[in-house]
Amino acid sequence: MKNFLLAAAKLATGLFLAGLALAITIALYSWATDSYESSQAKQYETIKEWSADLTANLGLQLQAKTKLVSRKLLLSVDVVGYPAYLSDPRLAERNQKAQLIVHFVDLDGFRVFSKPIVLSEFSGIVGAKGEKIGLRTQLQEYVSIEDYKRFQRLQVEWTLETKVPPDLAPDVKEEQSRLDHCAPSISRAERLKRLSRHGELRETASGSYSAGGRSVHFFYDGTLLNCR
Repeated sequence: MKNFLLAAAKLATGLFLAGLALAITIALYSWATDSYESSQAKQYETIKEWSADLTANLGLQLQAKTKLVSRKLLLSVDVVGYPAYLSDPRLAERNQKAQLIVHFVDLDGFRVFSKPIVLSEFSGIVGAKGEKIGLRTQLQEYVSIEDYKRFQRLQVEWTLETKVPPDLAPDVKEEQSRLDHCAPSISRAERLKRLSRHGELRETASGSYSAGGRSVHFFYDGTLLNCR
């Protein structure tokens, strides 16, 4: 019995020491790996600059800066230029929802990282005279060191509406003004007449009328309450 206990103790001690050695080996390997990755990552904390000339298509240039810190890609994007289609009120709502899509590709042109940026995420860059001369935004995304190493070129796609509608001719503007049932200082009768040009005129309630998705609402004395 004594010999059995001694043998069991030796076996347990051996297993413990083997487990301890394995744990130390794993810890040393993990430390060495982390140290290597840390030393590798340090070099990518230096800022890299990128650019894409979009003058022919969009009338602007895009400049970007990147660096990798703790496996997070820090990306700064500047739009240099502020063409007319960005400030045109007729395109403003549509373009605020439009995107600039930034791609970083490898030597063979394969995309490594892509990021769509909605135009509303940019803030304006203002010139000395207070006019907008560009746009800027910054963001963070998780990217591995291996992927970041493959960044070679910047490519850009877009969903912007760049064609500014032509100004309306004076006679067209005048005709449109005659259709404006919400115009100020017109009589109830004229307002209903203009509303009827948009479709079949219907009285939906006392003092309320609609036609073609448009409507007017009057007070009991005939003055305008609401118009859309």
